[in-house]
Amino acid sequence: MTDSPELATRLGAALGDSYAVERTLGEGGFAVVFLVRDLTLKRNLAVKVLSPDMITSKSVLERFRREAETVAQLSHPNIVPLHFIGQQDDLLYLAMQCVDGGSMADRLKREGRLPVDDAVRITREVASALAHAHRRGVVHRDIKPANVLVDAESGRCLVTDFGIARSADTTKLTATGMMLGTPAYLAPEQVTGESADQRVDIFALGVMAYELLAGRVPFDGPTPTAAMMRRLAGPPEPLSVVRPEVPASVADVIAGCLAADPADRFQNADDVARALGGESIASGARATQSVKVARRAARGLRMWIVAGVAIIAILAAVAAGRAWLWNGRRAAAAAVDTSMVTIAAGDYAIGTDRGPAISRPRHNERVAAFAIDRTEVTVANYAAYVAANQASAPWAGAMPAGTLPVTRVPWGAATQYCAWKHPPNGRLPSETEWESAARGRDARDYPWGMVAGTANANTGSAKLPGPVAVGSFPRGATPEGLQDMSGNVWEWTSSPLTIYAGAPPQPALPTEMSRYRVIRGGAFDTADSLAKGWMRGYLEATTAPEQLPNTGFRCARSVGAER
Repeated sequence: MTDSPELATRLGAALGDSYAVERTLGEGGFAVVFLVRDLTLKRNLAVKVLSPDMITSKSVLERFRREAETVAQLSHPNIVPLHFIGQQDDLLYLAMQCVDGGSMADRLKREGRLPVDDAVRITREVASALAHAHRRGVVHRDIKPANVLVDAESGRCLVTDFGIARSADTTKLTATGMMLGTPAYLAPEQVTGESADQRVDIFALGVMAYELLAGRVPFDGPTPTAAMMRRLAGPPEPLSVVRPEVPASVADVIAGCLAADPADRFQNADDVARALGGESIASGARATQSVKVARRAARGLRMWIVAGVAIIAILAAVAAGRAWLWNGRRAAAAAVDTSMVTIAAGDYAIGTDRGPAISRPRHNERVAAFAIDRTEVTVANYAAYVAANQASAPWAGAMPAGTLPVTRVPWGAATQYCAWKHPPNGRLPSETEWESAARGRDARDYPWGMVAGTANANTGSAKLPGPVAVGSFPRGATPEGLQDMSGNVWEWTSSPLTIYAGAPPQPALPTEMSRYRVIRGGAFDTADSLAKGWMRGYLEATTAPEQLPNTGFRCARSVGAER
């Protein structure tokens, strides 16, 4: 990019003697914003100048012109107004009102999180601005705290930077595979490259509202890619947990903005503003009227998975405000059964340094993205498989309660069930996948949400008569929404029994370890000290059904396969 002092000199010459370029306000990937004094009208302007280095790109030039046209047609008290646009040779610029109170990102950096009333007011003002833009066919596509400015005198919020907005009836200017927006605020359909409409702004508004109240974005991760994958795996931690003083009505509205499926989201920004103000929703749209019910009815999220490192290459720097690019090929969005949760690729802590020798030592392993069942396979699930395939039922006599985890299923039969249930690549999880799902990125030696020292919070008993209904066992709930990862029944994995590198001597292990498969999680009668995410058990793959009263399974599948 051309140096800011040189651009300032050229801008001053282009504007003439009636204007004085005072200083740089900010720089992005495509433009520099200057504070300019209008000497005639005695006012400050924010003038955005497109870098002349970018003029060689016709798409960027058209994008800049479109920004001016877009903003010019919007007149709303919560949108930064455009005063004029100009061009001299290869210097293109547009002049807007200078909003002097800084951005919402600046305020978050100072305060960490905002008072509830302030956060609700700000969200309503931004929603009102978006509703105005959406009625005119304009989608912003980059709603975030940095693009919400504050009037210092009134405290009123104004949305700015429609630089990547586009009219709904205009063909988008990006090359195939370009992903517009800031990664932390992208809706799932933007991540997966699906067609998107004004509901991406509603999702981003929900992300920003959550951040204003929680002091952090709802979907985070060690890398931008991991954060993007995280939103595909399920809803974020509820605001009622993060900040209990947030009214349930407000938390419900924000949850309705953050629905992964656009059809389950608020359908227009007007409804968001009305709901936050305690008013009835006017649109009559099914999704907006039932958003609270939809969020609590366990309808399941539509999960679409972006392919891994071989498919995705993020080429532009977020700090510079550049767009994110998919490297060469469009990612294939692999549909995942709504009963499953997606676990992002990454390095996960496996094993422990404190437990039995078979689970030592603690070490990191690289895991590719995969999906895994939210709960153990139930009796009802397996009964459907038996009926469809004329397979042998693992129970004798009357079928047990359908909500219980199915047990007494041999390893080979469990493998066949997963292939049937989740084609084309359904399978048992490897033990590394199972542990990464159970423990996540927590540094502790037990799964997220596990109730230490209590086998069952409902009974207070360390010894239970048998498994309980799936989804109700308190040990081993994860932030991703996985249930029963510890302490209900042991679970088969696909992994043969091995010894970790660097493990201490293992005198008690069988000599023919290849005959055995690792089981994970512990059962209802497993001691609390052993019902951990890292605990490894093992059984012969050919173990008879009658010897598996405490062993069940859940399925997994690979995701992100390229077409």
